[in-house]
Amino acid sequence: MSAPAPTSPAASPAEVHHAVPRCLLKLHDEATSGDLDGAGIQAWLEWEWEAMRWGVPVEIERADLERLVLASTVVLEREKHRLIHGSDWQRWGRRGGPATLRRYGTSWYSALARKRWGKIGAEDLALARVAGGDRRASVVG
Repeated sequence: MSAPAPTSPAASPAEVHHAVPRCLLKLHDEATSGDLDGAGIQAWLEWEWEAMRWGVPVEIERADLERLVLASTVVLEREKHRLIHGSDWQRWGRRGGPATLRRYGTSWYSALARKRWGKIGAEDLALARVAGGDRRASVVG
């Protein structure tokens, strides 16, 4: 039996995947460093839910979690990696979306949508990112 033919990197770009996602590190830090106020309880519940979702013991020490994340690293084809995370994008967006919105402004989000719909090109998107925090700047599309 012969080895499978290598695939062209251009045809199938590779991406690093963590079977135990790196975001658990941040969630663990937020859950274990806060007060037991409303935000602290919310952070703990989010950590607990994600840890259980990924099969990680909730009471794990951070150093052990770091080793677990590192040991779970594999390289996958881009399309397979995106397929695995198909249901994760919305959840991740809710977690980082408001901070990204504050950082880049609504014009950046609008430009991303227009790029996705094919109304502007990569160059226009890059210009919108440079304009970033300037909410008055926009890309016509």
